[in-house]
Amino acid sequence: MAALRSWLSRGVSSFFRYRQRAPVVAKRIRPWHRPAAFGFGAALCAVPIAQKSEPHSLSNDALMRRAVSLVTDSTSTFLSQTTYALIEEITEYTKAVYTLISLYRQYTSLLGKMNSQEEDEVWQVIIGARVEMTSKQQEYLRLETTWMTAVGLSEMAAEAAYHTGADQASVTARSHIQLVKSQVQEVRQLSQKAETKLAEAQTEELLQKTQEEGDERAEPEQEAYLRED
Repeated sequence: MAALRSWLSRGVSSFFRYRQRAPVVAKRIRPWHRPAAFGFGAALCAVPIAQKSEPHSLSNDALMRRAVSLVTDSTSTFLSQTTYALIEEITEYTKAVYTLISLYRQYTSLLGKMNSQEEDEVWQVIIGARVEMTSKQQEYLRLETTWMTAVGLSEMAAEAAYHTGADQASVTARSHIQLVKSQVQEVRQLSQKAETKLAEAQTEELLQKTQEEGDERAEPEQEAYLRED
């Protein structure tokens, strides 16, 4: 019994001595645990955690609708840029046509009042204006081809949006197509009107010149007839 009490007494004394030493050990290791815990937390923050979302938001249909909406936006931007460039070139061409109309009318009004040198000088100016007009026409026809391609791309994008269920993107794209078509048609009508006036001015110039040449031929014949009398 005495031996048992002695063993228990030593065990209890050792337990209390361990309890007294334990805070000291904890103090020694605490500075190491803090950065370790902080680093572990930072690592957790750096790992992306997938947010809970509705099942349909990640479906293939939803991804296709999102993609086709981006396509319609891109094709609409391309169409807007080509439309702006085409309208600008058609406008420049129309201005060149009206410049040529003005020159033809001035030339027609001066027929029979100019000597040959003056007539040649005016005609050279007309030729230069005609070359400028042709250059503008070729440029707008080149851009018109690009614009028609842009329209086709926008129409295909709108059709794709409709079939994938992106109704708003489809409606917006089609409305934009109709708008730019009407804008281009408006400037085309102005250029066609100018071309009609140019044809009229050229016809008037030709008739006037024919009449002047006829009058010139008639004068010697009339003089000869008068001399015979």
